[in-house]
Amino acid sequence: MNAFTGTDTAANGQEPDHIKESLYRQMLSAVSHDLKTPLATIIGSLEVYTLLEAKLSEEKRRSLINSALSEAYRLDKFITNILDMAKLESDSVRPREEPANLTPLIKDSITRLGPLKDKGDIRLHDLGGAEAFNTDTVLLSRVVGLVIENALKHTGKTPVVDIDYGATGDEAFVHVRDHGPGIPPDKIRSVFSKYTRLQRQDQQNAGTGLGLSIAELIMALLGGRIEVKNHLETGAVFSLYVPLKRAEVAA
Repeated sequence: MNAFTGTDTAANGQEPDHIKESLYRQMLSAVSHDLKTPLATIIGSLEVYTLLEAKLSEEKRRSLINSALSEAYRLDKFITNILDMAKLESDSVRPREEPANLTPLIKDSITRLGPLKDKGDIRLHDLGGAEAFNTDTVLLSRVVGLVIENALKHTGKTPVVDIDYGATGDEAFVHVRDHGPGIPPDKIRSVFSKYTRLQRQDQQNAGTGLGLSIAELIMALLGGRIEVKNHLETGAVFSLYVPLKRAEVAA
């Protein structure tokens, strides 16, 4: 059995063709649904606005525009994830190292979330040691953003995301904790599979499920890793680790 999908595996360790085809169909169906859902809302909102503009109150017009804009942002994220996955799987992405500092990097990742960042209280806890090291800041920032986005979507009734970051030994780290119900024990090993969607959560948050898969691929490119576990109290904790390559100080 494949530990991540619960499916049979061929003798060479690869999934049989019929399993791959089935997973591909599931993925295509999920992607199609996730693209059409926000698009339907955008079209519907703009149609109502266009047909009834003169009869609508200012508040209703603003609500329709905001709804269309919010779904447009969501659609853009879906398409970006699909394109990123294609680039990563085609091995066309190469890291470019430069000096990094986790504090501005994380803050920039949060800013790039747009309206989504206002869905909860994001609390930063700087544990020190990661003020100057080398990595690909663009790629690492992308991963941090994806993990925070995931936490905001699944933080449950307590809209709080805690981010602990710093360095220890030869690694820089970022721990992102939500305060939701956590991940079912039988699903925790499969959250990074692009074919895996936790059913209960999908009913609440549409999404292609590619974000964590992309994060895992990028962390591997950076020579690091991403791990997940449930917090002892509540919620899930996603941890990012990258090699602590110290930036050279100019003489």
